[in-house]
Amino acid sequence: MSERPTVSPDSDGRGARTSERGSALILALMVALILAFLGVGLLLQTSLGLQASGTDRWVVKSLNAADSGLMMAVEMVQLGFVVDPTSGGGPSTLSFVLEDDQSSGGMLKGQYTVTLERMCEVEPPSPIIGYAQKYRQRYLHMEAASSRSVGGLVGTTQATVEADISVWPFDMSNFVPLSFCN
Repeated sequence: MSERPTVSPDSDGRGARTSERGSALILALMVALILAFLGVGLLLQTSLGLQASGTDRWVVKSLNAADSGLMMAVEMVQLGFVVDPTSGGGPSTLSFVLEDDQSSGGMLKGQYTVTLERMCEVEPPSPIIGYAQKYRQRYLHMEAASSRSVGGLVGTTQATVEADISVWPFDMSNFVPLSFCN
């Protein structure tokens, strides 16, 4: 007759195999470790998403600053106050600084340096039907760039906007000749 294995009582008085001692504790620690890794991963993903949305905000602001440079150039062309920026500049070359939100402080506040990099005629000015010879329509190609600087960091966000623009009615008495685009 064979003997049955005996189960020795634990200190709590219940019978349990000594080889299974602590397995529930190890299982609980593994589950806790997996949940901790999942939590850290979710936290990291959320913080990276916030950083990306902040970067997008500065890029959009920089694009808007460059676009405002184009609109300023169109207004100056209509008034006859712009020279060709590729011809060596001069006092009427378009370059200005936009200050970001005054209520923001620290890294949230910055300056955008906007420069008109290129402006040229696409084709000669054409007369507008129904107007006297004094008014014409001009076809211009323009490029403006903006660069955001914060503190001593220059160029942290940069954008360039390029556009073909039709300016009309243009008063030919304010005509400033521009070079033709190549």
